[in-house]
Amino acid sequence: MQVRLLVSSILSVLFICSCGSNTLEDENQSNKAYTFCECLSPSDSIKQACALQFPLPLNEEDSVAYNQAYFDCTGEFAFTTAADEQIMEEAMEAYVNDLSLEIKEIPEEKEDPISAECKQLLEDYADAIKSYTKLMDKLQKNPDDINLLIARGSEEDELYSFSSKPLTFQCSQNKAFKKQMEILNGKRDKLLSN
Repeated sequence: MQVRLLVSSILSVLFICSCGSNTLEDENQSNKAYTFCECLSPSDSIKQACALQFPLPLNEEDSVAYNQAYFDCTGEFAFTTAADEQIMEEAMEAYVNDLSLEIKEIPEEKEDPISAECKQLLEDYADAIKSYTKLMDKLQKNPDDINLLIARGSEEDELYSFSSKPLTFQCSQNKAFKKQMEILNGKRDKLLSN
């Protein structure tokens, strides 16, 4: 048995060496770990590795996990299962409750994409919320710090000015942008109430 294994190993090494550098490159490609998103549209050189890392689901549980990963990459479902609507609701609930203020794509953006200019406005608003929240935390620890009290006024003005900016009115014509602003306002309120 050990002799057969040794002979098999030697033949494998000879075969790999005789095939040249392409085989070694292919071997390196198949050993590399790829993300699910990279494997959605794999190049010919990584198709085999992707197929091994992310096989199509064989049961309902695997199907739900596969669909969730597909949704995270594309915002759409790979195929319909009974759990799709629940997955979408849970993903949206998790996004709404996540207080990291990271802007993620929501289903409404598939129907009505947000322009780059409006996305930047959302990012700027999220940054203003973060900044104001940090300032309020510092002020809570040092309520008599005059510099923090002065900074609070200007940061508060900046934070609440987003609702009256002309660009906000323009972007609010987009249903997805309007929903994202509602989500950010909810996160702002939760962060400031803590």
